[in-house]
Amino acid sequence: MASGSIKKDKNTGKYYYVVDVGKDGERKQKKKRGFATKKEAEIALAKLLTEVNDGTYLEPSKNTLVQLMEKWIESKKGNMTRLTVDSYKSYIVNHIAASNIGLKQLAKLSSDDIEEFIKYLRTKKTDKGKNLSDSTIQRIFNIVVTALNYAKKMKYVKENVALNVDRPQISKRKLQVWDVEEVNKFLEHIKKYRHFLAFYLAIHTGMRQGEILGLPWSNVDFDNKIIRVTQTLEHDAKGITEGAKTNSSVRSISISDEVMVQLKKQYHMIEEEKENAGELYQDNDLVICTNIGKPVFADTLTKFMRKSIRELNITPIRFHDLRHTSASLILKIGVHPKIVSERLGHSSVTITLDTYSHLLPNMQEEAAKRLSNLLNEPLQ
Repeated sequence: MASGSIKKDKNTGKYYYVVDVGKDGERKQKKKRGFATKKEAEIALAKLLTEVNDGTYLEPSKNTLVQLMEKWIESKKGNMTRLTVDSYKSYIVNHIAASNIGLKQLAKLSSDDIEEFIKYLRTKKTDKGKNLSDSTIQRIFNIVVTALNYAKKMKYVKENVALNVDRPQISKRKLQVWDVEEVNKFLEHIKKYRHFLAFYLAIHTGMRQGEILGLPWSNVDFDNKIIRVTQTLEHDAKGITEGAKTNSSVRSISISDEVMVQLKKQYHMIEEEKENAGELYQDNDLVICTNIGKPVFADTLTKFMRKSIRELNITPIRFHDLRHTSASLILKIGVHPKIVSERLGHSSVTITLDTYSHLLPNMQEEAAKRLSNLLNEPLQ
């Protein structure tokens, strides 16, 4: 059994304890100073002795939070994409290491430190002089939580102090979507554009941008009119990631005859380009590609879309909002939310309902009318 003693510092008049925390015959003492009264020292000593004797004592880690983050990133490399690793490293260097919390030893890290770090992030400016977005702050916080979970698992710390802090919330962004008139106006305007099909698929299928840019011809089932989503193009167009955003994002999407027509046009165009380019052609089996088969950068579509919106003077939206537009339109025509959820690849229909809840009152009104019509004339 471990034992300890209380002593009084002759110079300061304060109390301290000394405990033998060594294991397997190894003599190792731990001291803690600065107690104002003997009673305070005795309480702290009793707590430490209990931990040592029941085997729950952990030697305080001298690793800093940044050092922990570096170890954690190394441990996760095999399970994360290259871009994810790069983005995490960027957050660590530019935000965690750049703050006071980065050099804090894990043994001295507290929930108060985490709260102060969140306050710091809320005052920090980007290179363009803007505040960090709510989603960026939440993402950095999530990284800290996950790294501290790793620290607890590796027994560097007894508890994850970040779990005692409220997760930073994201202000709900008002969805910006197009109506049918704006959709048709936009598609008519860009129908001669090389990457017209990317926008067309976003509107007709609700696929994410990376899913569209990473879609291979082998996942287009012409016979059964189905697109299978099994991979995404990384944002910098330097690689393909197998799978999708979540497990439920790997899915099959039924497509209409009109979409089939556009896909066949694209297929024949690419076959001609292969023949014309000869050995220069890089066949990546991509539906959306350059004229020599290379992947298309997401920014290429973004810049073209912004330019087209300015020219047409229609509601400014992002490429991702085409996915929201697709969902909104099919919900408005009475498609069951469960089907919409499956097409979008949401992990649950709850996400679909939460995202598009603003449409539900109108849908309920229409449902009430249809039910009355079904049950004939109302009672007099």
